[in-house]
Amino acid sequence: MAHIPRCLVDDLSPAIVPLPEASRRHLLTVLRLQMGAELLLHDGRGGLARAELIEGARARVVSRESPAPPGPALALAVAVPRLPRLEWLVEKAAELEVARLVLLRTRHGERDLSSARGERLQRLADEALLQCGRRHRLEIVGPCTLDEALARRGDAVPWLAVPPRDGARAPDGPAPAAVLACVGPEGGFAPDEEQLLRAAGALPVALGRTVLRVETAALALAVLAVERLGARR
Repeated sequence: MAHIPRCLVDDLSPAIVPLPEASRRHLLTVLRLQMGAELLLHDGRGGLARAELIEGARARVVSRESPAPPGPALALAVAVPRLPRLEWLVEKAAELEVARLVLLRTRHGERDLSSARGERLQRLADEALLQCGRRHRLEIVGPCTLDEALARRGDAVPWLAVPPRDGARAPDGPAPAAVLACVGPEGGFAPDEEQLLRAAGALPVALGRTVLRVETAALALAVLAVERLGARR
C-alpha cells in the first residue's frame, strides 16, 4: 500500500480544511504532491479524516473515522535531560502513547527551557504523532517543580524510578486508573524531593541492574506503566 501523507490540523469539522503552513511546504515543495492527492488529517484529539489536496493548499474531507478513545492515562514527569537527549525522549514518548510529558525543574537538574525550545519540542512530538499514526497528541508541560506536578496529578498513582535495591520492583496488584511516573536527574532526586514523593505515596520501581541515563529510565518506566494501565482495559 502506498504511503499516505498525514497532516495535523486544528479542526476536522469543515468540509474544506486549511492546511498549516508547515504542512503546505512539506506537501507541495518536498513531496511535490499533485492536486487530488490523498491525505490523512489528524486533529490530535482522536479524530481522523481522509481527504484530498485541492487548490489553495487546502484539503477536502472525503470521509471521517469514529474518534479513537484516549490512550493510557500516563503522565511521565522527568527532570530535564541534556539536549539532544531531551528531543529524543520527546519523540519516543510520543511513539509510546504517553499522554503527558511533564518536564521537572529539580535541585540537581539541567537548565530551564526557553519558550522557543518548548515550541520545538511540541513540533517534534507532533511529527512523531504523524509518523507513528498516534491519534491523540502528546501534551508537553513545564518545566515545573515536583510540588506542582504532584498537585496536578489528580487520581494518578505516583511511581518513582529508583536504582535496583530491596523492596523496589514493578508494581503488581490491581491496575491503577492513571500513573504519574517520576524520573529524577543524573544521580537521582535530592533527598527532600524523594521524601516529597514518598509522602505522596510514590511506589519505588527498580529498572534493571544497571545505572540508566535519565531518558532511558524514563522510557523504561513508561513501558512498565503502559503495560500495567493496559491490564485495566
